[in-house]
Amino acid sequence: MHTRWMVAIVVGTVVGGALLWAPLADAQMMNEVKIYAGPDEKPVTLARIMPDEYEIGVGGIMFLRIRGGAAGFSAAERARIVNTRLTYILSYADVDPDAVQIEPVRGKPTIYVGNVRLITVYPSDVEAAGASSMDELANIWAAATACCLRDIAPWPRIQAEM
Repeated sequence: MHTRWMVAIVVGTVVGGALLWAPLADAQMMNEVKIYAGPDEKPVTLARIMPDEYEIGVGGIMFLRIRGGAAGFSAAERARIVNTRLTYILSYADVDPDAVQIEPVRGKPTIYVGNVRLITVYPSDVEAAGASSMDELANIWAAATACCLRDIAPWPRIQAEM
């Protein structure tokens, strides 16, 4: 009987710990700024001809390339969403390149700049880009974002001149 109680306590502790840990392992950023965060907020894309590939960038500097749809959004919708988020980031957010980070959202790597979600990497992105994993592609996109922000973000340049 003593062994059964010990087993029950150990199992209860493991299950309880897993239940407490699971939400934290996939927790979203605190105070996250959400722009076009769900299927009910799809942007309007009225073009008659939609390209298969969209380059995301500012001022001739390319951050990343979206090559397909994901999570119920077309490539055109995803590109419009990311461009809107990028505009917000450059206009209002902390644009320090060190603020670029990758956090899991629903089990997928998601790139943030500060508390603003930029883009989530999906298996379809990995396949289209020829990457080996979602994490690899997220790291590539995050590094490119940090590098590009360093070149175009207004705040660091203003701060450096003061």
